[in-house]
Amino acid sequence: MVRLGKTVLGFIAAALFLVARFGVPDSAAAWVASDAPERHMSSRNPWSKDYQPPAPGAYYPNCAAARAAGVAPIYQGSPGYRPDLDRDSDGVACEPYYGR
Repeated sequence: MVRLGKTVLGFIAAALFLVARFGVPDSAAAWVASDAPERHMSSRNPWSKDYQPPAPGAYYPNCAAARAAGVAPIYQGSPGYRPDLDRDSDGVACEPYYGR
């Protein structure tokens, strides 16, 4: 374990030395400065530019409808939350089920 720690620290020290000596390559600087790619964004992602929050007073008859609308899981206090959709009464409705 100690040897692995020394190896990692040595690698980090070598990387820092190379950056200090030669600078950051232009391609790496451009990659860091560029905007994040949007291919992973969707209307379901609240950080996406095209995100449309559910309308106030939204009603979903069941969790399948909430998932299809892209709003699941629904937290208590959010539009569309109902205790009928919250099976375990923990304040999160339509949460994913991963099995046992």
